[in-house]
Amino acid sequence: MFAAELLKIRSMPAPRLTLIITLGLIVVGAVIVAVIAPEGGSATAYYEVPDLIAQVIVAIGAIVLGAWIFGLEFASKTLRLAATVQPSRARLVLVKLGSAVGLLLAYVVAVMAITLLIEAIMASVGSVAFPFAQQLDTAVSAGVEALLWGVFAFGLALLFRSYTAGLVAALVLALGVDAGLQQIPTVGKYSLGSATTSVGDAITSDAATLALGVALLAVAGWLIVVIGAGAARFISRDLK
Repeated sequence: MFAAELLKIRSMPAPRLTLIITLGLIVVGAVIVAVIAPEGGSATAYYEVPDLIAQVIVAIGAIVLGAWIFGLEFASKTLRLAATVQPSRARLVLVKLGSAVGLLLAYVVAVMAITLLIEAIMASVGSVAFPFAQQLDTAVSAGVEALLWGVFAFGLALLFRSYTAGLVAALVLALGVDAGLQQIPTVGKYSLGSATTSVGDAITSDAATLALGVALLAVAGWLIVVIGAGAARFISRDLK
């Protein structure tokens, strides 16, 4: 079953297009900075702008890919075929989850590694000292947060039994609703966005809303609830 998932990832255009579009937007941002040619105190924009673009786009790309892994089966009506290859629905969910984590890990590592290279090149173009260790921590932080959001999108696609619904729900939550949830007194700090940001802040040694252990528990809680509910619905309902 893992071999079939790997073949799908390699043969379908979605993963490649997501990677190409992500890197393309980062390169465009770098080119714009090179054209503007900031000087003085703003010269760090040579590497900071590509970094900021990467942090946003890699999360969106991870959500797209996370929802795609299972969502594709719902969209193309191929779940019955997948179930014949792996009759155990619980095991099918685990295989899909493992495939999603593997794809997301490869995606975020590739994007952030290339982004670091672009940042270093841009710093050289602008004759600016490049703080590699600091930017590496930032890249790892952004990659981890993106991966967690991608896994959450996987769970939403499974829960809603729809690629589109899972994708839209994850994007709306990540780009808007979660910020509102964080404003709720006391409980808001345990929102998924707050928890993932706290995990990222722990990597970069920045001040965080939640302690690392609490943040990890909060993230785990969100993922377990969403994926667990989606898996329960998938196992108990008829396949289409």
